[in-house]
Amino acid sequence: MSERHQTAAADRSVLGRLFGVTTDRESYRSLAYLLLRFPIGVAYFTTFVTGLVLGLALIPLGVGVPLLVIVLGVADHAGLVEAGLLRRVLGRDVSWEPIDPNQLPVWQYLKTVATDGRSYLLFVYCLATFWIGIISFTLLVTWFSFSVVYLVAPLVFWLPGVSYRPQAGTEQLVEIGPTTITTSNPVFDLFTITTLPEALLGSVIGVIGCIAGLHAFSGVGQVLASLTEQLLTRR
Repeated sequence: MSERHQTAAADRSVLGRLFGVTTDRESYRSLAYLLLRFPIGVAYFTTFVTGLVLGLALIPLGVGVPLLVIVLGVADHAGLVEAGLLRRVLGRDVSWEPIDPNQLPVWQYLKTVATDGRSYLLFVYCLATFWIGIISFTLLVTWFSFSVVYLVAPLVFWLPGVSYRPQAGTEQLVEIGPTTITTSNPVFDLFTITTLPEALLGSVIGVIGCIAGLHAFSGVGQVLASLTEQLLTRR
């Protein structure tokens, strides 16, 4: 292969990696997996914090410690949820076998769960999922909302009631003691759209934002999925 052909192939490869994310099903699966962290994290947080608080409060009555161990048992079974998500959403070959309470006497089951390090790891993971879900959901929705809004700017910027001028305006008032200074804010200027050329530029920014967001957030989803898979396969 000539040097020119090698360069062309490399360029196509780079463009394929750059824009191929928009048609890659795995990217959208990763986004879905990342978005699901939010509702699942809320469910985990509600369940485990409630159980933890009740267990600690009931320790003086003698039932708090068993209740805390039961919370660990629920965390152990949460591994089934995580393994199911990895299989159904991302197609990963992951399984999880929790300690079965039907195969052991009650006290033996509680003792086994209480001494199983995996239950503690899953408990911490489930609580961390709450914060991971909130942060991921907020950043993902904010990023893509901004990108899509500017992507469609040429189609909607001229419509009545649609304004791409930030509410703060392009003028910033700075007060230093008795002195007031009015100065231009270049950040507001950059994202203000009042003409078609500005709208077209905003659309380009929106395209770049969408592609960059797909790369970034799908990558985060894959990393999180890999960490979860390692946790579930750890013995």
